[in-house]
Amino acid sequence: MNYHQQLFMHGASNRFLVHLGEGDPQFLCLREQLQGADGVLLVQEDDEVDAFVRIFNADGTEAEQCGNGLRCVALHLVRSKLVEKNELVIRTLAGVSQCVVREDCNEVEVSMCIPTVESYADSSVEKLFFVNMGNPNAVYWTQDDPVEVREALGEQLSSNAQFTNGMNVHFARRDGEQYATCASFERGVGNTHASGTGGASVFVASGTVGPFFVSSVGGTLTYRFNEKGEVVMAGPASYE
Repeated sequence: MNYHQQLFMHGASNRFLVHLGEGDPQFLCLREQLQGADGVLLVQEDDEVDAFVRIFNADGTEAEQCGNGLRCVALHLVRSKLVEKNELVIRTLAGVSQCVVREDCNEVEVSMCIPTVESYADSSVEKLFFVNMGNPNAVYWTQDDPVEVREALGEQLSSNAQFTNGMNVHFARRDGEQYATCASFERGVGNTHASGTGGASVFVASGTVGPFFVSSVGGTLTYRFNEKGEVVMAGPASYE
């Protein structure tokens, strides 16, 4: 398998530098290399599955999972014929994800983990609903414009001292039984146009079974549970 490529892709406008093969994450995360991307997806060969993806935020810190990033990697592996099938398995630090690529519409469906609802005792974060999707996420429900609320509270909540590994915070407004609007502030990145695991966390926090639609500045992602209780996400992936 020829793993010696580098390109930019985005999933719902969540933009990544995709590097296939060995590479130095700290070098790839330099400003001149990133060119404004939210992070780096380091794609490597794996003996047991189709690919192993390491995920690095723009500040060089490593993340466990990235739903939008997995859609980009899956689409490229299929379109470039590095994987000769449209159903593939990708491993991250959070575990193994099943991916189905629909080449006719550049849409990818990704199975994520079984979510875990968590809690923190500190009253300063009592309005947050915590969901572990292989990475730490918190949902802040609001009736106001999520983007405006994120501007006021995003950095403050994400960097709260009790979150020793940081926290991805997602400001969500319920727009209907199966719909929500979301604005995300991600650890190591800041404001993002979308978040795949963030949308998954909003879905879990909504208490519905799906399909559930989460819209952000970057577009709309769809969520449901599969028979294993895993969250399944579907959405677009694109080249630049």
